[in-house]
Amino acid sequence: MTKDIQSISMDRAKQMAPAIFATEPASYINQKLYTFTPTTGIIDQMNSQGWQLTRVQQSQSKSALRKDYGIHIVRFQHPDIYIKDGLGGVEARPEIVVINSHDGTKPLQFEAGLFRLVCENGLVLKTQDFGGFKERHTKFTLDSLKTMIDEKMSIMNKTVGTISKWAEKEMTAAERRRFATESLALRISGDRQAEEYEIMEILNPRREADKANTLWHTFNRVQENLIKGGYQMNNRTARAITNPLEDMVLNQGLWQIADSFVTA
Repeated sequence: MTKDIQSISMDRAKQMAPAIFATEPASYINQKLYTFTPTTGIIDQMNSQGWQLTRVQQSQSKSALRKDYGIHIVRFQHPDIYIKDGLGGVEARPEIVVINSHDGTKPLQFEAGLFRLVCENGLVLKTQDFGGFKERHTKFTLDSLKTMIDEKMSIMNKTVGTISKWAEKEMTAAERRRFATESLALRISGDRQAEEYEIMEILNPRREADKANTLWHTFNRVQENLIKGGYQMNNRTARAITNPLEDMVLNQGLWQIADSFVTA
């Protein structure tokens, strides 16, 4: 895999997530109780520390208020921070994810994540290794961002050790089945158990690179199937997950399940 990062331009970002470029909060916000944190300022600060903008997301809405000021997500990767594969290439990249809004609906939120180049599917995780935080708009300043990013970079190296453990752990058939069963519980209602055909379907690899039976490869094929949908679930075709916040919650749950197999 190439070490290059596929960054996106600010013009492209504006097309995909216009709320990023708000220069003031929504008109109804009481600015005495709210400090406006421009997302463009966050992007500039991240760029100054070497982090490149790689992806933006914003939920579609017909409301002009939501379109111009609503919840949006920006993701960053650093060209010099990556997890090597067995051949010395890039297996995965940590990323920093920022969730912001300018309409008062959500506090500013930072998460640490991982972007695996083999599958090109984003993953946001909340673990002891990475962590994250939420901050009300009355407290956060751009000056504090540099310190926070420096702290995140210092602990990202721990993730290399975590993924190494996953890559070294060969999963038995019973373990793979248990992993899939626990993962499916994140998508099905709590009043029923996963069916055998559902378990087998989400364990099916979509690509040659994920056919191995390590914990790392099992995690990735289950993750991709659950997010992209298309498998049979409760006798109907499972939908793809397109809502960015739903995507985040699912990925956090999957990471915690995978980590339990090496920390138990």
